[in-house]
Amino acid sequence: MANAQTGPGVVDTSDVGVLSIAKTTLIDTRFAMAYAAGINDANPAYFDDLAPGGVKVHPGIVFSLQWPSRFRPDQTPNLRAAPFGVHASTDLRIHRPFRTGEAITTQGMVIGKRQIGPGVYTLDRYRMTASNGELVAELYYNGITRGATLDGPDAIIDDEPAWPALASAGDTVLWREELPITLHAAQQYTECARIYNPIHTEPSVAKAAGLPAIILHGSATKAISLSAVINRCFDGDPSRITRLCGQLRAMVLMDTTIAVEAMAEEIADGEKRVLFRTVTEDGERAVSNGIVCGHA
Repeated sequence: MANAQTGPGVVDTSDVGVLSIAKTTLIDTRFAMAYAAGINDANPAYFDDLAPGGVKVHPGIVFSLQWPSRFRPDQTPNLRAAPFGVHASTDLRIHRPFRTGEAITTQGMVIGKRQIGPGVYTLDRYRMTASNGELVAELYYNGITRGATLDGPDAIIDDEPAWPALASAGDTVLWREELPITLHAAQQYTECARIYNPIHTEPSVAKAAGLPAIILHGSATKAISLSAVINRCFDGDPSRITRLCGQLRAMVLMDTTIAVEAMAEEIADGEKRVLFRTVTEDGERAVSNGIVCGHA
């Protein structure tokens, strides 16, 4: 009897340059409110539909737009490599704020794969456009297939943008905000953000996947962290945000507390930049090298 294959094996580059399905989503008031509720953001800007211009849209909603558009039905999935994939980092660039009442079409593309020490690094780019073709936002979504080998040379059709640099970066914590992750936080986010993966909601599935328990969605951790920065550094105004970068590291478990820590703030050429990290109760980095940029 042949031995069962172990490890992720070889990852090919045939999907580099391939588009995902295009998914159009209406960002109505109900969805905008629900997303903010899903991350327990009590900022009135997301809930007052009597305010001039209506409710504002949390920038984290891009993760809800990206989720259903990531499939490539004309490509055969690599089921052997899939369990070894981890989310490495994201870089969200917002060209103008999302608005309630508009239909946004999201489509992704694999724009690069390359061999690195830990495995194969994959870069996906998702573009969100309005009905008139206006580019509203771009999301660079990077992952690593741990232990995998690329089937040939690196395949890169477009480079990912360089992250912003802060001249004042240091080890001193400027401010710290502790945020509870309740027992039902993952279920709440799943339903409000419309992002379903059972490792975040069903303990039996999480255990079968080798996790200690259900874990909070990485996108939720990033959105919660962004909320803290918006409310602390941008006067609670999400429409000022133009960029969010960060690397995902440690898992966030339910019924715990995370802390968002700002390490630097600076203003240059009309742009405010905030360097932050998000740590778990055990002091591990859930988000490392987090950067938020926005209009000063």
